[in-house]
Amino acid sequence: MKKILILCLGLFYSLSSNALSSYEANYDFYASLGIGSIKVGNADFKLEADDHRYIYTNNASVSPLWRTIYDYSRTEKSSGIVVNGQLISNNYGLTETKDDSVKKNIEINIFADQSFSMVGGVKYLKTGPGKVVDELNLYLVLSQDISKQPLQKVFTYQVADGEGIKLQSFSVMGSEIVEIDSKKLQTIKIECPELHLTLNLSEKYDYLPVLIKKSNGKSRYYLTLTSYKKIH
Repeated sequence: MKKILILCLGLFYSLSSNALSSYEANYDFYASLGIGSIKVGNADFKLEADDHRYIYTNNASVSPLWRTIYDYSRTEKSSGIVVNGQLISNNYGLTETKDDSVKKNIEINIFADQSFSMVGGVKYLKTGPGKVVDELNLYLVLSQDISKQPLQKVFTYQVADGEGIKLQSFSVMGSEIVEIDSKKLQTIKIECPELHLTLNLSEKYDYLPVLIKKSNGKSRYYLTLTSYKKIH
């Protein structure tokens, strides 16, 4: 009887640790302009997940006040299936506009079990080890992996984008205290030089990024978490 109870508790813990919680997270959007880094807008992330499927979206845009100086918006959507608590992307869409011009309009179909993606009718094969992820659900997969493997120093993924599937390494740089909304948070700093991306993950928020820094050509921006709410 005791062994059965221990087995049941172990199974319950396993299921709980793999369970995904839907949530909404809001960020302030800062851009580096000629006059310095200033808040220019907002970004809203939303995860809707159950035991079988997920939809993850991000909508970032500049507020009307700043659009005459820096007019930018980015809309992303990642959808797929949930297997043993893991998010496996099937489809990713990205629309990015700047100064009333569409800079990117991408749709990617990902076949993770067969290790390839399709972009505009072109097939791109996986190039090495690591999970196949898209540019958005990467945040969720990395958060899950670092919570389960806190001592690992490098996480490797196959990132599917508009140019194919590329091997990318995310290095744990150590702990760093960052100030978010006048509060100091202990975080794990992670860098991916090839993507020009730096993330600060906080255990308080289920290892989701509380600070995201990204450069894209001459453009530099960063996001800071302002609110996080689990939804049921």
